[in-house]
Amino acid sequence: MKIKALCTVSFFAAAMAITTPVAAQDAVEWSATVDAVTEYNFRGFGLGAESLQAGLEASVSGFTFGIWASTGIGQESLVNADEIDLYAGYAFDITETVSADLGATLYHYPQAGDLFDIGTDAGDASTVEIYGGLAFAVTFDPSVYLYYDTTLETWTAEGSAGYSWATGDNTSIDLSGTIGTVEPDQGEGYSYGIASASYNYAFNDATSVYAGLNASTSSEDTFVNFTDALKFANGTSGTIGVDSSTVWAGVGLSTGF
Repeated sequence: MKIKALCTVSFFAAAMAITTPVAAQDAVEWSATVDAVTEYNFRGFGLGAESLQAGLEASVSGFTFGIWASTGIGQESLVNADEIDLYAGYAFDITETVSADLGATLYHYPQAGDLFDIGTDAGDASTVEIYGGLAFAVTFDPSVYLYYDTTLETWTAEGSAGYSWATGDNTSIDLSGTIGTVEPDQGEGYSYGIASASYNYAFNDATSVYAGLNASTSSEDTFVNFTDALKFANGTSGTIGVDSSTVWAGVGLSTGF
């Protein structure tokens, strides 16, 4: 599940992009990312151990369309679920300092079934989420978002802020923080916080690399010990450990064209 400032609508909107003419003066901007992470965590919930993640995105006239995928690497990949997300959105300015962002995401898990098996029954492989958010062009670039997964019937409210500190002509240190709460229509939810720091090097205006460290905490035990999960999957008796906090690292490359 992509959360890149991320991570971030649906295949319906993506299909609309194919049939909507683009004015000659509106050039399509493309971007691509590749990341390797020691854990895959999403909104304060552990979804996988070592993972390779990649995305491709197109933007034009305020519209954004993209695809993002995650797959496990290393031994723990045996207990990682692959994921492919299709998303689209529309962003527009409300004032000089406030902008809005609306869209939706299709989350798909290939091992569970076909792309359009949308639902929560056994064999269903996808869920659909809609979202809306506001971003503020002021100090620390704060933003607030509200998400609703129409399949899982779950609300997520999230706020984030960040700061980029230039350390040289081509380098910077980026700091960010996120707090959020997940509330299903039925059942108990949880709250979470995420802190991230990364060192970035820009080769040029379009291409850069980073190395980062992240920490997350949750009000519940939402992070799985995937080493335990691998032992269990291989037939070793015991329990799978869970925790309310975790730390992970990542490296990656992004480019635009």
